[in-house]
Amino acid sequence: MKPIDLPPDPPTDLEGPPMPALVSGTSQEFASGQALPRTIRSRTMVFVLGPVGVGKTTVARSLAGDDARYLSDAEVIEALNAYARERSWSEELVHFSDVVLECPCFLSRRPSALRALQTLLRARSGGGRRTVMCEAESGTPLEDLMAVVHPQYRATVVLRFPVGKGRKRFALRVCEELGLEASCAADTEHIEPWTYAAVRSAINTRS
Repeated sequence: MKPIDLPPDPPTDLEGPPMPALVSGTSQEFASGQALPRTIRSRTMVFVLGPVGVGKTTVARSLAGDDARYLSDAEVIEALNAYARERSWSEELVHFSDVVLECPCFLSRRPSALRALQTLLRARSGGGRRTVMCEAESGTPLEDLMAVVHPQYRATVVLRFPVGKGRKRFALRVCEELGLEASCAADTEHIEPWTYAAVRSAINTRS
């Protein structure tokens, strides 16, 4: 990696600590085309967290853009195996402008894989490249990966399922997509545990 690719030094004490960049919302809010917070738009390392089925991949790909290179967890594992053989990351993966990575679920049990991904994030942290990483569906924490990126350069998106009227709006939107009467959405806001998949399944049974 060329020296000019390295990010600038973190701010000194005189400049004050970096502003935190942690934003929460639903996948619809982030992927709907609405204006995003400046910190999400400007920071080059974005970590997307949330429960299973909340829309992490959808949001990550939306944040990275249509031209981003996407690696599923299986493809990340394949890249990790290649790194273990070659002892280096491919130039393409290091220098590609926009990349979405699905975090493998076994990082807490594979210190060598964790260190390898930390190396990749450091290598991609400069030169204006943008990296969006999704939390594993198993809930494997990303703290050790986030820790290698200075807070000034990273942002965290925490996704949640909608509540209240947001649940009703989603169910009505599903009915519209399927060409069903709005009545098919009745009481789906009370489904527990409420997930997008559970609502779609309930509406499909009423079609």
